Order: sequence, then structure tokens, then C-alpha cells
Amino acid sequence: MNLLSYCKYVTIILLVFNGFLGSAQESKFNKFSLEISAGAQLPLTPEMGISQSEYVSFQQFGLSGRYMFTEKLGLKGHYSYNRFENPDAKDMGISMNRLALEGVANVGRILNVDNRKRLGFAVLVHTGIGISFANPSSSQGTDHIGNFLVGFTAQAKLSERFSLFGDVTYIRNFKQHFDYNGILINNNYDAVSGSYVSLSIGLIYSLGSEQYHADWY
Repeated sequence: MNLLSYCKYVTIILLVFNGFLGSAQESKFNKFSLEISAGAQLPLTPEMGISQSEYVSFQQFGLSGRYMFTEKLGLKGHYSYNRFENPDAKDMGISMNRLALEGVANVGRILNVDNRKRLGFAVLVHTGIGISFANPSSSQGTDHIGNFLVGFTAQAKLSERFSLFGDVTYIRNFKQHFDYNGILINNNYDAVSGSYVSLSIGLIYSLGSEQYHADWY
């Protein structure tokens, strides 16, 4: 499945999810939002045969849907695309398509900081699990990798509908068979645990009929 197909699939899920939530819940604030982002990633482990700094890549894209049950806690589903490339041979590398589900907490609201005192800024903490479908250049197959994720999102309010955000997320790969240059790590196909850091910026759009989103209520 290519990147365009993944994006269409996730978008349909998010729209259906939004319609269900909109009909099932009433609130004094909007609970659902869409996020789109782009950025870079830094590989951490494994690092056999690669220079980490040379594999920093700006080929990253993300699409998310978030639902806040309250002003403090919510749930986030997302799709992300990451591409790592050999700097000396662009055809060598690995592409990762990830689907994940995470819990989200609004730090300011948990600390009972009034929205007026936050001056249009908010910090969210998110953590959860996912699955990556990795396509290495040295193989025709797909490597299925379980993930653990934890990250921080800083938001700046632009309007009642739009917010600008920056995000830092640590991704742990439970069983990774291929390195970031697309080469098989062990000839006997033994898996290793891997990890990388994702850095992204993007926009959040609030959906709903109320004036305020839960992040700013």
C-alpha cells in the first residue's frame, strides 16, 4: 500500500469517527480536532553501518484525529510516514508507514492553570502504541514493527479554529529486522529493538459548533 492509499484510508476513518462523535456527544466546547504535520527524524538505534547525523531526514508527514473527553484527557489516532535514506545512495533506505493510538493529557488543565493565564499556549503529553509497516530497499517484503510512543506537543493558538504546534516524539521499535539504510541487520533474520526521535511542526483545526475547543476552554 503506497502513501496516497494510506492517507485516503486514514482520512475516511477520521471523518467517520468525527461524524459518530458529533452525533453522540453534546458539550460546551468542541472535542474533536484534525492535525497535519511535517518534519524530520533522527535515528538512535540500531546504528550498525550508519552515521546517525547523516541519516537525519526531512521526509516525514503526519495526519491525526484527536478527541478530548474532557478539557484534561483525550484520545488520538494518527498516521505517520517516515523515510530514511543513505546519503550516498538515495535508492538505499527504509520507508515506514505507522498507525498508532495514544492517550493525550493537557498539562495546563491538569495543573488547573486557567486558560487566561496560559496566554494562548498549551502543552500536551501523549503516549501509546502503534504498528509500523516498513519497506526496506533490500527486500520486496514488508517488515511489521510494533511501536511504543511518548511525546510532547506545544501549541500556540492562532484563532478559535486554528493552532500552530511543534511536537517531539520518541518512537521505540520492538522488533526491527532492517537498519535505516535498508540492509538486513542479521543474516539469520534475528530482530533487534530500535528507536528514533520525530520532530515535527503543523496545524491543528478544531471541528464542532461550539466557540471554543477543549484545549482553550
